[in-house]
Amino acid sequence: MKKAILGIVMIALFVAAPLAFSHALVAHAATKKITVAVDLSHGESEKYLGYIQGNITFVKWVNITKGPITYDMLKNIDVFIIGQPTVAFSPDEMDAIAKWLQDGGRILWVAGDSDYGNGYKTQEYVNDLLQYIGAKLRVEYASFYDDIHNAGAFYRVLVQVKPDNVPELNTSIISQGITRPILAHGPAPLIWVDENGKAHDITKETFPGLVRIAWSYNTSYIGDNNPPAPLVYDPLDYGKGAGNFTFVFIAAEYHKDMKDVIVVSGESPYGDYEPTWSPEYHGVKLDGPKFVTNMIKWFQWLELHVLATVHATTTTTAATTSTTSTTSSAPATTSPAATSSTTAGQAKGGSNTGLIIGAIIIIIIIIAGAVYFLKK
Repeated sequence: MKKAILGIVMIALFVAAPLAFSHALVAHAATKKITVAVDLSHGESEKYLGYIQGNITFVKWVNITKGPITYDMLKNIDVFIIGQPTVAFSPDEMDAIAKWLQDGGRILWVAGDSDYGNGYKTQEYVNDLLQYIGAKLRVEYASFYDDIHNAGAFYRVLVQVKPDNVPELNTSIISQGITRPILAHGPAPLIWVDENGKAHDITKETFPGLVRIAWSYNTSYIGDNNPPAPLVYDPLDYGKGAGNFTFVFIAAEYHKDMKDVIVVSGESPYGDYEPTWSPEYHGVKLDGPKFVTNMIKWFQWLELHVLATVHATTTTTAATTSTTSTTSSAPATTSPAATSSTTAGQAKGGSNTGLIIGAIIIIIIIIAGAVYFLKK
């Protein structure tokens, strides 16, 4: 009889132990801090980056300050932000980024520029990378302007945060609490390119997985400053005097098969002449800090709820290599949006030690019960 009961206890132990540990590990994955890397190795400016990282403390930050970018640098990174590069990516670097994305469960945000001045070179570097990694989104070889909705000049464009409603991806996070526009200083519009190389107007034609996030007002028009010619928005049809138009400033594409997300914007959240983080510009109050914070919150939600099935089989810790550096210390802004988001994020990122200890206690109780029973 004792042997039979002992057998039942041992079976319970073998069943309970994996389940207990599995539950603890899943709970840990659902509350862990994600790691966000920022590229500074391709000529990007650090403007406002200290403020961004000083306010958004519910994620781990890594600054990549020296290249070339390698797969080993990125393999433990969840989100990689490239803010308006002014130096081209080498084939090896693009291959490393592509390999990192192919691991699944990754988010890449690539920010471009208008075609004004040397911005056309940034457009080229960004589009070359997007093509290499198999993205559909592109930065159009143009600029867009607005004579009405701006911060004192036609090229300081104000744009609206109005993400497409995609419940599966919980896109409502992006616009939470936003009541003001954000800044697009000298921006480019976005388009997308299909597998046959045909370019499409993203405001009228979509594709599966597309999420359009920020739009210009319907008082915008196209400017063409440098070659090559725009692929979609011909200035003769979309330029000043041709009418009033709306353009997409920021968009994302979700690859359901690979479980990764690629975000593209016509300007950068950090760096730039005046980045999207800007809380006020030329007397116009903006929701830049809240928007950038919401984007990082959205990335965290995606990582923990949509992309988590990939990460359940991998270990995601902060990357520490000789080619990365810790975040620069900078005073935090007093943005209420940033403060409240940080508090909520820290609560989400709490420890799961209690769950793991509980699982261990359950196993110890089962073993102790078996030993006590056999001694009687």
